[in-house]
Amino acid sequence: MDKFSKMRPKSEFFAKKDEVLFSKGEMNIVEYEDWTIVKAPDYIICIPILLESNQMVLRQEYIPTFKYVDGQEYHATLVAGRIESGETPINALFRELEEEAGIVVREGYEPEELRPLFTSKGLTSRAYPFILPLNERDYHEVIAKGDGSVAESKSRSVKVDIKHINNINVTDLVTEYMLMKVKEYMNLYK
Repeated sequence: MDKFSKMRPKSEFFAKKDEVLFSKGEMNIVEYEDWTIVKAPDYIICIPILLESNQMVLRQEYIPTFKYVDGQEYHATLVAGRIESGETPINALFRELEEEAGIVVREGYEPEELRPLFTSKGLTSRAYPFILPLNERDYHEVIAKGDGSVAESKSRSVKVDIKHINNINVTDLVTEYMLMKVKEYMNLYK
């Protein structure tokens, strides 16, 4: 019993409460140890591959953050979106596919999840990537309605022939990574 009496009180095992420097919606900037960290929700990213037509679905997206830096209004990006509270990555994937690309996946379709990744040392959120090979029997198309945001109303999904994959002007690491995964999946490296 003597060795247990030297245990520290339970309260010493827990870190002090984060010092919130800024908060807006689900995003917080906090001070943790000697780092300033952006706490944000996890999100999904995906590239649907329409196998019969040899096309992939990308976004021509209006991104204010990128425009602020480079002045360019539209960027080639992915179908992507945050994972809502109580949602699984797969539920978020299916919701975002319908909202952004107008793709409704058939019941029972099981996408393969790739390993979730952090995208920055200073950001808590993880990206859950999906390469989504779809046969015509796996989905049907509807009108993409978006999430109601101004940026999304200015954006659209586009079908791009796989043979043009090397001609896409990519400006972010996440999209570049996913295009590399599509090349790997489609065995396009020579």
